Amino acid sequence: MTAQPRAGAPVDLDVQTFWHRLRGALAEVEPSRRLPPPGARAGAVLVLIEEAAQGPLVVLTRRRRDLRSHPGQLSFPGGRLDPGESVEQAALREAAEEVGLDADSVEVVGTGPVFYIPPSRFWVAPVLARWGAPHVLDENPWEVDEILRIPLAWLVDPQRWRHAPLSLEGSTWAWQLDEDLLWGATAAVLAVLLDTAVPGWHGGLEPHELGDARAVRPWEQVPTWDRRARLSGALPSIPQHELPHVTPEQLRAARAWLDHHDVGPLAQAEQVGRALAHAARRLHGDGLHGVPVTVLAGPSSNGAGGLVAARLLLAAGAEVQVMVAGTVRHPAQLRLLASCGAGITELGGRTTRPDPDANPGALLIDALLGIGAQPPLADLPRAAVRWLRRYDVPVVAAELPSGLHPATGLRGPCVTADVTVSLGLPLVGLAAAVTHAYVGDLYLADVGIPPGAWQDVGVDLGACRPFSDGPLVRLSSPQRASDAGTPDQAVDGS
Repeated sequence: MTAQPRAGAPVDLDVQTFWHRLRGALAEVEPSRRLPPPGARAGAVLVLIEEAAQGPLVVLTRRRRDLRSHPGQLSFPGGRLDPGESVEQAALREAAEEVGLDADSVEVVGTGPVFYIPPSRFWVAPVLARWGAPHVLDENPWEVDEILRIPLAWLVDPQRWRHAPLSLEGSTWAWQLDEDLLWGATAAVLAVLLDTAVPGWHGGLEPHELGDARAVRPWEQVPTWDRRARLSGALPSIPQHELPHVTPEQLRAARAWLDHHDVGPLAQAEQVGRALAHAARRLHGDGLHGVPVTVLAGPSSNGAGGLVAARLLLAAGAEVQVMVAGTVRHPAQLRLLASCGAGITELGGRTTRPDPDANPGALLIDALLGIGAQPPLADLPRAAVRWLRRYDVPVVAAELPSGLHPATGLRGPCVTADVTVSLGLPLVGLAAAVTHAYVGDLYLADVGIPPGAWQDVGVDLGACRPFSDGPLVRLSSPQRASDAGTPDQAVDGS
């Protein structure tokens, strides 16, 4: 049953009370939660509050619709930290560059807890500022379409309330502001601000209780463009939509067909590992001698392929670290790697999660989960993925980024890959555009499954022979979602 918003619910927007509550809440934020991890891709935004006759206003920008990152969205002024810059300095500098803000006109009140934006692998620190001496602002036409001053009174107006369903369950707050929809990471920050400074503003109503009539899915209308090729050198390419997409059951049956014909699990892992190692070489672009590489391996068949890739990268001169989450299928692989000089960390028992300071190096291979996984992530895989998001490192994913469901796609937190190497045929979970921001540049690897095997398991290839021009094929698509093209745009950074 849909709950109806209560029009006219009493809220306190008194300016002095508002700032008193905000200052108190910011003072209680632990210092460690105010800063992005040191190895992460990090930025800061300025939550600029102006005092007006109608109550507090927040300054937002409407981003240009042709930008690659979050096109057309309402955002706070902000951007990436420059070397040596504090989050406060970065927020003020970006506000000066984007909207012409005079830093001397504001008082920085404090920094809230950092949050993480999954598709773009970005950590963001919200810097709260009181605009004591408002002046005329001037938008930077290269980034900003328009500068908006939004009364917080609009956000507590039940008629403007909307909700954006998350990929897994529940919803986050969104607001309809005349022709603009306020959603995503910006909306998440403002919801926390309201919860802190205007307690009870929503009358106890949770976003999902607004019902389907007020649900919004703006990521389905974001601008799209061709995927950017990430692997060096010339590779054959075919449109992704021209290929059949297979279910986990069909792929499992095709692997069983190989096993029945004496191509066993280790022989199949060799094919997977060679494809991953080849993609890693091309993604890095230069020789791998002395390059630190981490292989994240789990108990899946993909994990076995990742361990093969580790051995091949060792042979190429890379300095390989292997992080194992769970019990590998073929323990002899680990013994071999140890004898070759690979560093091995086994998660489990006393070591239940990765060392936060264990830097993954220059490149990471995600071979953690496979088609048997049932997201959402939990236990060791969740700990490994949370560790990985602390670092800005290129990722090659085996079959699909760990955390994506092989049949239904986005189901909560997952790895954001730069390159995904699909095996034999792409899974149905990779078809939806909403997954593309996490999949990155998608390739298909020949792992030795012949057309007859696919036919025997109910997959009709027709006249398509994807590997006629080579064993690694790029899958093109005009439907690649931008980093705005996903419902999960902000999560707790703890």
